[in-house]
Amino acid sequence: MPDSAKNPGRSQTGSGATGTRAKPHRSRDPRVDILKKWRISLFAWISGLLALMGLLKFGTPIILQDQIQAPGSPIEWLFFPWPIQVAYLGLCVWGISAVRALPFRARVRCKWLWLPLGWLAWQFLSALFSIDKHLTQIVLPHFFVNVGMFYAGVFLLSRQGKLRGWAELTGFGLMLTLWTGTEQRMGGLEATRQAIPDAPYFETGLTWNKVYPEAFLHRALSDRSWLEKMRTQSDLRTETAKSHGLAHLTVSDPKGESPMERDLAFLEKIGKNRIFGTFGGYPNALAAAILLLLPLTLVTLWRSSRRLQLPSRILIMTCMLTWAMACLYWSGSKGGWLVGMAVLCLFFLLARVSWKARVGLITLMLVLGSIAFGWKYQDYFRKGATSVSARFEYWKAGWATSMDHPLLGSGPGTFMRSFGLRKPSDAEMTRLTHNDYLQQASDSGWPSAVAYAVWILGSLLRMRPRTWDQDAVYVAVWLGLIAMALQNTIEFGLYIPALSWPFFILLGWLWGQNLQSMPTPAGAPAPRNVRH
Repeated sequence: MPDSAKNPGRSQTGSGATGTRAKPHRSRDPRVDILKKWRISLFAWISGLLALMGLLKFGTPIILQDQIQAPGSPIEWLFFPWPIQVAYLGLCVWGISAVRALPFRARVRCKWLWLPLGWLAWQFLSALFSIDKHLTQIVLPHFFVNVGMFYAGVFLLSRQGKLRGWAELTGFGLMLTLWTGTEQRMGGLEATRQAIPDAPYFETGLTWNKVYPEAFLHRALSDRSWLEKMRTQSDLRTETAKSHGLAHLTVSDPKGESPMERDLAFLEKIGKNRIFGTFGGYPNALAAAILLLLPLTLVTLWRSSRRLQLPSRILIMTCMLTWAMACLYWSGSKGGWLVGMAVLCLFFLLARVSWKARVGLITLMLVLGSIAFGWKYQDYFRKGATSVSARFEYWKAGWATSMDHPLLGSGPGTFMRSFGLRKPSDAEMTRLTHNDYLQQASDSGWPSAVAYAVWILGSLLRMRPRTWDQDAVYVAVWLGLIAMALQNTIEFGLYIPALSWPFFILLGWLWGQNLQSMPTPAGAPAPRNVRH
């Protein structure tokens, strides 16, 4: 039968024939597939390198980036944090690699994928009415990068079904962070405390002992109860400052915080024996990094050691798990401890054991974990759980701001300004709400808060694994994301690049894996890289 009879829409050419010549079907060049796979692999490694550098150099909240100065020597570049502008240069290279790997089109459309763009657009709308344009201009590029990470995970990184390249580099970054935290525990913090008097002061070229009297510094570093009272009680702080000739340091700046408040907060962090790794004095951020990345790192170690004998592989896994749990314990993160227990419960629910065994394991873990938690923090609860009461003050102020500005909030990143107007005299100053979901309502209005909560929590609920048999990498990523999402109800992981970058690219990877496993429309080519 002629081709024209088979397909009336195609006409023949020749004498008396009209139309154009149909292009002959060409077989797919295997070199094209190799090139695409190479580009995706390169993108995965570049993304992993960016996440590694984020863990090591960008662990400071984005709202504090304007206080980070560019390192002035090779040693400082190696050991000190970097300003966020350096990250944006690296993100340009990352974006170029993403564009080069883009000849991929999703076969399945999903309306959920418009939600992050809607959330981001609302941030820009809220920014038009911000009460502090400077803070908002710092936060908006960070939000833009997070959304870009999400879509890169959906359309590009998800083609690496096992996260090869990304998982190895990010796991190595976690190990370096744990190494830094361990060094702090083994004497690094004590050495820092001893060096404080002769160390450079933040805002001048002087040293600490040239700004504060030696007796003041000695008591601040040795008497933790006195330091805590100084930091939280403004009347005592003012009186003590006058007696030492430091009254000029108690004058609040336009942001509602005095230099002495910032200095005392820093001295309290150094005075505590809580490790924070590469996260700029934030132990809870170190705990969040462990909760987010440890499950995937363990799976990656198990996969990478497959050529070893089983006892050796178990020993490696045990050492890594013990090391990470020790750092989580040394961080003193109470929220991290509780979130870790919740994630373990989820893990046991997905384990390939009988239902009775699951109930027994969960019960045993909850009982032992609760007893150990109460014993570890008995002094903390005896003193009144000050950090919990402080968070209630932050949440109360955030709720009040969201009620006063329910549609657009006070502007992205401006919680510290709104809190400064509502702050009780005996409350500690803060820059963030310590609850990402509530801060969205306070900063950008309730539409933003609802969109963000649906995007994050709805996605994790929708993409939950059924059993451990589904895929070890998939389950590990989901457990880490669940831990981070729970931790962000009492912390501010959204505003720390080292945490938000891997979180959003992994969330996008989950979406990409799910889209590839969805049935395609009739007649459409079957998607490749389907997750099994």
